[in-house]
Amino acid sequence: MKKILIVIALLCFVVVGAFAQSQQNQDSAVPLTVLITEPYDGYTISIEYTEMLGEARFIYSTNRFTYDEYDAIKIARERIIAFTKEKGYFSYSYMRPTITKTDYEKNKTYFYSFVLFDK
Repeated sequence: MKKILIVIALLCFVVVGAFAQSQQNQDSAVPLTVLITEPYDGYTISIEYTEMLGEARFIYSTNRFTYDEYDAIKIARERIIAFTKEKGYFSYSYMRPTITKTDYEKNKTYFYSFVLFDK
C-alpha cells in the first residue's frame, strides 16, 4: 500500500514539473520593448516602444522647478507625431490619461503619455 502511495506522489511531482516547464516557455514569448532616450537642452524624452503591440510610452522629464505642463504636453505631442511618421503609422490614440509624477529627491518631474499606434 505504501509503495502505491509513493508511486502516485512521484507521478504527481513529474506531472506538475512538466506543466511548470511549459509555463516557463510561454513567458519567454513576451514582446521586445525598445527604449529610446533623447536628451535635449533642459529636458529629456524617453520612448518605451513595443513594436509587436504598436504601443509606446513617452516620458518627458525635466527639473521640477522649470516644469510647465503646457510645454510638456506640447513637446510630447510633437514627438509623438514625429514618431508616428518615422515608424510608418497612420494615426495614434491615447490608451489612458497622462500622468505627472514628481521625484523630490532627484528634483525631477516626469510626464507620462501612453499611446497606441494604428497602421
